[in-house]
Amino acid sequence: MTAKLGSLVVLLLLLSSGASAQIVRPMGETPGELGPAAPDRTEPQPPTAAQGPRSRFSLLSAGRGGPLFAFSQIVDGLVVGAAIGASITSSPSSPLALSLGAYLGALAGGVGLGGLGVLLQYFQPIGLVAAGAATLGLGVGALSGLGVALLLEGFVSGLPAVLPGVLALAGSQIGALVPLALLWTAEDLDPSELAMMAAASLWLTAAVGLVNLSIGRPLVAPALLIAPAVGMAAGGLVAALTRVSSGEVFRYTALPLGVGAATFFIGGLLGGSPQIAAIASLSMIALTVLTTGLVSFATTAPAPAEVTLLPTISVLPAGRASEGVAVGPAALVRF
Repeated sequence: MTAKLGSLVVLLLLLSSGASAQIVRPMGETPGELGPAAPDRTEPQPPTAAQGPRSRFSLLSAGRGGPLFAFSQIVDGLVVGAAIGASITSSPSSPLALSLGAYLGALAGGVGLGGLGVLLQYFQPIGLVAAGAATLGLGVGALSGLGVALLLEGFVSGLPAVLPGVLALAGSQIGALVPLALLWTAEDLDPSELAMMAAASLWLTAAVGLVNLSIGRPLVAPALLIAPAVGMAAGGLVAALTRVSSGEVFRYTALPLGVGAATFFIGGLLGGSPQIAAIASLSMIALTVLTTGLVSFATTAPAPAEVTLLPTISVLPAGRASEGVAVGPAALVRF
């Protein structure tokens, strides 16, 4: 009898040791009767030197976003170059005529910046989303350059007429090249990060304009022109620290700002003052953000809890005076 009991104990110990590594997860994630086995996730590995250099996108571009980057540089060169050239030469007599300086400046800017953009995207791979970030930075950088020029004109008199164009050129190139420098060794930018930068730029611009109107003061042009660049930088910092999906960014940007814009427009049609319309718009934006957050929190399903089941052997005291032991199979459940 003792030998049989010993053999049974040894057999149970062997079975428990073989089954102790099995983990039971929520329905649909475990093999066997609970559902199909979930495929193992494999993280993408960066290319190594043994795998060879990264393949080119085409004969004329090293990355998918190269053409977009080159086109944005051409447009920037045409616009900023024309502004610089027009500020150097005298204005034409006809309001529709284009001065020779503006024409030559647009030609030089388009060829110069466009050529640099084409060369850069030919040798350096630029992702499509990264090119979008560079284009956004180019636009907000040019606006911030004009804002800095207007700010300086308020403190210093007698500034050269070419200064706004030069600062716009410098700001546009800083805004376009900083994202590329930060992503120099990366494959591309995540679309949610670009959405965060664009949304933050739009949010700060709208906030500065509405707050400026709500306090009953005329619009401060330098603040409105510099706000998009500051918002883009803040959005890029937030995107680097956390990950927010593009849907969440769109939900918390398009809906509140759309409601705010409609409220401001209706307030203007009703004949109210811009101050009252701006206050009403800010109130509706805050209410929409709060309502969207509450709805998102109420409709978000909680993540399923992980359950671990470990088969084991249980040894318990037995008998009236606990003079014996009871040995049998058991299970350890961990939530």
